Amino acid sequence: MRFGLNPRLEATTKRELVHGLMGALAAATELGFDVVEISLTERMFELGLRAVFGGDLLDLMQAARPSFHLHLFPPSGRGGDPGISNPSAYPRSLELRRIIQVIEFFEGNHPLQLYLLHAGHRTSAFETHLKALRRSLGALETLYPGLPIALVNDWPGAVLERPPDFLELLDAMPNLRYVFNTGLAYHAVDYNPEAYAWLLRSLSRFEDRLAEIQWSDGAPGGGLNRPLHVRLERGVDVHRTIRTIGRNPAVVHLFDTVGASVSALARERRAVYNSARL
Repeated sequence: MRFGLNPRLEATTKRELVHGLMGALAAATELGFDVVEISLTERMFELGLRAVFGGDLLDLMQAARPSFHLHLFPPSGRGGDPGISNPSAYPRSLELRRIIQVIEFFEGNHPLQLYLLHAGHRTSAFETHLKALRRSLGALETLYPGLPIALVNDWPGAVLERPPDFLELLDAMPNLRYVFNTGLAYHAVDYNPEAYAWLLRSLSRFEDRLAEIQWSDGAPGGGLNRPLHVRLERGVDVHRTIRTIGRNPAVVHLFDTVGASVSALARERRAVYNSARL
């Protein structure tokens, strides 16, 4: 099994970013993890890609053993922006321009194993968003054939929050890769184990396109993005998730709820690994 972590680096000072990435790489090396995922926030982008990632951070990435995933513009900083699924062409083109800037920077300095995108906040009917989203992804595929891009099932209020919509997207775009966030998916089915099992069975048709599982737990009254090793009553069925969609050895099992704590990451990995052996 391939494992990874996202330390959730913050755009504070360059020195703190470097120290944060050094800590994440040290944890990945100690645990034998394959991937470090970096979240590119709105604040980081505003400061400038060269200012944030140039110099020491790029040097660390180029010398590192783990591969890197980039999580572009996590929704916490997006407000109500539809992003690349905006039905209006001009604002959609502005969002695409930002993504292209990011791709050009990294492909020119340190190509990444995966670019993780969000479809944006829902403001219209899903069919309207889907049409715009297909245009955006088609444009990126034309510009960068074969570039490793994936979309994730999303937070409440997002275009890809509802499982039927996420499945419709995967049906509509047969070459699109995806990332599965367990806590968000479980919340999207109202923490119903039977509905979650249905979603997993439905996703198993696309198992060969699954790039990453973002492991988090959730339960009624317990939040929707909690560590796995802090077990919740009526939480995510880890064993069923792995058995149904998580056995592909190419899938990265990623933890982003415990930072770069070696002890907590080891417990997260043990929760997944032990469930895989059942």
